Amino acid sequence: MPEVLGFYPMWYVPVIGSALVIGLIASIHVLASHTSVGGSILLAYLATKAYKERQPQIYDYIKKYLLGLLVFSYVSGSITGPGIWFSATVANPKGISALIHNFVWVWAAEWIWFIAEVTLVYILFYTLGKIDERSWLRLVWTFAIGSWATMYIIVGILSFMLSPGHEKWFTTGSILDAFYNKNYFPHLLMRSGFMFALAGTLGLIIASLMKGKIEEKVYKDIVKTMSYWGIGGIVFGTTMFGWYYSTLPERALKMLSGIIPLWYYGAILLIILAILAHFVITAINQNAVKPYVVLPLYVLIFAIGVFPEEKIRETIRKPYIAGEFVWVNQIIEKDVPAKGITSWIKTINEKGFLAVNPFVPEGLKKITPENEVMAGKAVAILQCSGCHNVTGSTGLRPFGKKFEGMTDKEAVYNFLANYLTPQNHPPYMPYFVGKDEELRALSAYIADMIAKGGKVSAKIEVPAVSVGANVNK
Repeated sequence: MPEVLGFYPMWYVPVIGSALVIGLIASIHVLASHTSVGGSILLAYLATKAYKERQPQIYDYIKKYLLGLLVFSYVSGSITGPGIWFSATVANPKGISALIHNFVWVWAAEWIWFIAEVTLVYILFYTLGKIDERSWLRLVWTFAIGSWATMYIIVGILSFMLSPGHEKWFTTGSILDAFYNKNYFPHLLMRSGFMFALAGTLGLIIASLMKGKIEEKVYKDIVKTMSYWGIGGIVFGTTMFGWYYSTLPERALKMLSGIIPLWYYGAILLIILAILAHFVITAINQNAVKPYVVLPLYVLIFAIGVFPEEKIRETIRKPYIAGEFVWVNQIIEKDVPAKGITSWIKTINEKGFLAVNPFVPEGLKKITPENEVMAGKAVAILQCSGCHNVTGSTGLRPFGKKFEGMTDKEAVYNFLANYLTPQNHPPYMPYFVGKDEELRALSAYIADMIAKGGKVSAKIEVPAVSVGANVNK
């Protein structure tokens, strides 16, 4: 049996790609989870205010806010959380494996805090007004601390996915060196600021629905509180973004200045300014809070704020999926001596990419004139589909558009042989790994696809003659 490496199956999603599937699920989760974290701290403050100022009507508002968190954040958040795990695991098992092996106890701690958080939100909702205020106040502050603790932990993992931030981790393997990388604290504080703005936005939605049901003085006080928290959160989060930007690795900065569409930046800036303006208006005039304004604003935060921001964050991480040693196509690119991890590059170049991947059909492991195009398709799906639609002309960075008009396989080969080398490849893209004949097969597949109109089936069919040749061999 030929030598194989620790690849996993590849989940190929034509047109949109597996990354977009994960991104959509993750964006919903981010909106829900960030709202709940910011809301937990905001509710703890409001409960303290109600207790100290003897304003029991604030508890009526808190009850409605808790219900909003339960219905939105803790239902959709609890569904999309496992959804991220499932989709990310099938899309890039090697990346998830690398993260689990490095952060297993950190993730375990996060799950414990999350279980406590979910349990407490139900306890808080059903015990409000049924137990003494001091005890309830202790519970809500425990809820706030536990909720923010989940953010504190998960940001360390997200920051490591972008970059360890230094070479130290590669030699020590320490979980603390991985967790507290130089991107960690600005990332945590930036997210914390914007989560207060999200919590304030939800707070205004709840307030608008309760107008006339609580005393006007209390209503205006609540709206002011939501507005001030929102303004503070946006100003603080935007300030921390400057620090966050300064800690990004060089490849990420190049991508931000080169390949990220300008409309992404415009969309995010637009929604930030719109939310800030709305908070300023409602802080000045509390009667300006209208459900038909603030509800669509919250939806827009997702559509042109959270989703573009998450997509940018995922984009600037490339070509890596985790820690600057695992590429998005699951190939281990760099040695990690402290973890006993060795780069696969040399082995793949010597043995052949198709030969060492256990999920490649036997009839494609040895390239022949009969199976060359299908072998090239296998290479495209396994090495390129994490970032490209490799079977069409639409969707995620499609091959059909990028190679439009290139029907000569020699022309495609000459381009790729020069473009995808360790010296010339773009900082956001892995260079080609494998034998020269595999690069030629990839070129033959691309030329064949373009000749067929830039769209082909994603199915890999092994020619019968190739199967027979391999079996006899």
